[in-house]
Amino acid sequence: MFKFLKEKLKSAVNRISKKIEDKQTPIEGSGVETEKKGQTKQIEVRKYEKPTDKFEDHNVQVLEQKQEVKEEVIKSSKNIFSKIKQKVTSKVLSQEEFENLFWDLELVLMENNVAVEVIEKIKEDLKKQLTQNTIERGKVQEIIQLNLKKSIEKLFKQTKYDLATTIKNSKHKPFVIVFFGINGAGKTTTISKLASKLKNNNISSIMVAADTWRSAAIEQLEAQGNKIGIKVIKHQYGSDPTAVAYDGVAFAKAHNIACVLIDTAGRQHNNLNLTQQMEKIVRVIKPNLKVFVGESTTGNDCIEQAKT
Repeated sequence: MFKFLKEKLKSAVNRISKKIEDKQTPIEGSGVETEKKGQTKQIEVRKYEKPTDKFEDHNVQVLEQKQEVKEEVIKSSKNIFSKIKQKVTSKVLSQEEFENLFWDLELVLMENNVAVEVIEKIKEDLKKQLTQNTIERGKVQEIIQLNLKKSIEKLFKQTKYDLATTIKNSKHKPFVIVFFGINGAGKTTTISKLASKLKNNNISSIMVAADTWRSAAIEQLEAQGNKIGIKVIKHQYGSDPTAVAYDGVAFAKAHNIACVLIDTAGRQHNNLNLTQQMEKIVRVIKPNLKVFVGESTTGNDCIEQAKT
């Protein structure tokens, strides 16, 4: 999936670069043009006749004048050609030009289910670079790729969160974590892995089987608990998930257990009844941490699931 997106992005960047390169005006003719269209600046050099004055100091003065004029001509020529070269080999895009050019890249990102917020962030970063700075001919593709890479890297800036240290330093005993997510996302397996990690860090924990709806959900959590030596608090199928979670927290308090990991049933974020059930669990249990478990291939909809 990511290989396909990378190829599509590369193709879009190539097309944008070519369009920008094509918009840069080439040199036409051999004349020297000023920045005003249709006007030509001619540089006139006066030819000095050889003086007939016999005085040597006058000859010296004429030679000096010739040298000054020559230097002035060279200086003026350099300035003019420098401006022409900059005009031809570089360009600053207007806002309108950028909008038209970015659409190609924006379309690729949308087709590959990239979040709108992410697209807007990339767009703003590129706009700042391409409309506020001069673009040199031949470096357009390099500039776009570099800024695209920087934008994406900023989006994935990681924040270090040490759960083991957080639990040890927390004033809340026990530290309660509730896990939510869409059906089949891997909540039960994630909870088991986390319980094992906590155990390796000398942090006691219990797992609570608050998924009282899915077939074999309780047995699955128990099997995982037996493997790693972690107790599982459970009720019968069809029981109130909030009641199971409440009993789990009460058991942890009574036995001085540091952390409670609560498994819940999978639910679609647009299912009102199950969303209200989740609200009840949170309202009664008041967890210290809520963890959303989503599938890595979900795409843009994963953001809406987490928000809900």
